[in-house]
Amino acid sequence: MEKELTFGEFIKQRRESLGKSLRGFAEEIDIAPPYLFDIEKGNRPAPEKKFDTLIEALGITGDDLNTFYDLAAKTRNNHFHDLQEYIGNTDLARVALRTARDKNLSDNRWREIINLMEKPPENE
Repeated sequence: MEKELTFGEFIKQRRESLGKSLRGFAEEIDIAPPYLFDIEKGNRPAPEKKFDTLIEALGITGDDLNTFYDLAAKTRNNHFHDLQEYIGNTDLARVALRTARDKNLSDNRWREIINLMEKPPENE
């Protein structure tokens, strides 16, 4: 069975793929090297105040950005930083999520819903 990637491993892989040392990268993003080491080892949660800095410094875009936020959330009691404001400001998003929770929607049903959302609107 393959081990699931952690936030710290994701950060370390990205950092190393860019040829950045731990110490040099810690300086670049303005944190102490031991703190970055602890993040990469999974001993500290993802540093929410440094999300934008990490994303920019590691050149994270596209699907990797979703992976970044999903892995970060796992270190922060499932606090999804990138979704909080949207959910808080969109009444129907909350209604939809609560309905899905109450109906215990399966992954297949969620896939159907996502497919519907990805279709171009017919007449909005």
